[in-house]
Amino acid sequence: MKTDQLGIPVAKVTFSLHDNDKKLIEFGKNKVIEVMQAAGAEEVVQEARYAHLVGAARMGNDPETSVVDKFGRSHDIANLFICDGSVMPTQGSANPGLTIQALAARAADYLISQGATVFNSDKRNLECPPVRRNLRRDATWGHGAPRLK
Repeated sequence: MKTDQLGIPVAKVTFSLHDNDKKLIEFGKNKVIEVMQAAGAEEVVQEARYAHLVGAARMGNDPETSVVDKFGRSHDIANLFICDGSVMPTQGSANPGLTIQALAARAADYLISQGATVFNSDKRNLECPPVRRNLRRDATWGHGAPRLK
């Protein structure tokens, strides 16, 4: 058993893909290439991994130790918002997809609440936007659109 510098046992984690996993990954990679080429991409580069990439643009209050504020707005460039996994400092034990979606939705709510001033001013209003109760678009009632009660 391996231990760290304090004598605490270090976890051993192993992982392997089954044939179906490999087929699904290959299908997904091919579909991404197809979509990108249909959108006009002339060159498509893929990362040789199958996990969410996180980190490199840490979220926080202090511009000395973070890249973006709690709404994903860059500390350095007022009209730059980062809405992906890079704002999370590390990968947890579960898929971060829903967290990434929630952070992007939060940034969108902030942008909606701030209006054009967010792009025309360096001043930061860090108040949380109001909760939007009606999250549906017109003509979507009863068709799977999310709603808060």
